Amino acid sequence: MRGARRGALAIAALVGVASTLLTPTAASAAYYGDETNYTAISSGPTGDYVCVDHTGVTVCLKPNGDELYVRDIRADGYAAVLEWNLQSGRWGSCVNNLGSGNWGLCNKDFPESDRIYFNGARYNSGNLVDRGWEQVWHT
Repeated sequence: MRGARRGALAIAALVGVASTLLTPTAASAAYYGDETNYTAISSGPTGDYVCVDHTGVTVCLKPNGDELYVRDIRADGYAAVLEWNLQSGRWGSCVNNLGSGNWGLCNKDFPESDRIYFNGARYNSGNLVDRGWEQVWHT
């Protein structure tokens, strides 16, 4: 009787673990790329930089110093995001969730001889709403 009870308990435990591991979960939302950084508040870019506008978003790249600037210019509830990728294969997002009208800054460390592609986008809780045209910068 004791052996049967232990066997039944072991089977119940295995079924419980298996059902927990095999139960589907909702896919988690994610920003563009393998690297996601959130901006620190900034007064905006100064000096030499390149900017691109998209609906509700202005994004700028300052190549000397590898600074990424993102400004949310529309009070629409979406996060303003600078999506970037390097010719060498790194890619990611600089997310400004500071609210409308605010500039945000992500400070990166990119290789000096790499080509940088970047664009502005809007996200809703990590889900892409829309994105603009890609800009290319040669370092």
